[in-house]
Formats: sequence, structure tokens, C-alpha cells
Amino acid sequence: MYAITSPDGDHDETIAGVHFTAGRATADQLSPGALLYFRRHGYEIEQLDQAPATTATGDGPAPSTTAKGRARAKE
Repeated sequence: MYAITSPDGDHDETIAGVHFTAGRATADQLSPGALLYFRRHGYEIEQLDQAPATTATGDGPAPSTTAKGRARAKE
């Protein structure tokens, strides 16, 4: 989750799919393009949840859900 603060003050607007109220917004996720836009235009971005995700039992990091690559063909 991210907390974002506008450099321009107390505007109510939606930018890059993020709704700002009084110059402040929170977002669960930001695309890389949105992060670049906000940084380039002087927005203050704070990542609120920096702790690694844990399993349901709380005994360590959650397993990765990304693919590691293709399996090798058998010869």
C-alpha cells in the first residue's frame, strides 16, 4: 500500500487511476508507469507495508507465485 501526497496542495482529482482528496491519496498497488509519473512530478510517495508476506500459519515468507522458467526437454 502506498500513501501519496501532491506537491501542489489541496486538490481533489484523479491521476493515473488514483483519487486524491485534499492533495492526499492511498493506493493498494501502483503500476511502474504511475510510480514514475508521481516521482517525476514531485509527489511524495511512502510505501506503507514493507514487511514480507507470510504464509497463513505465519511461519515464514509466502511461496512465490511467479513461474521460474520452462522445464528442460528430456533427451
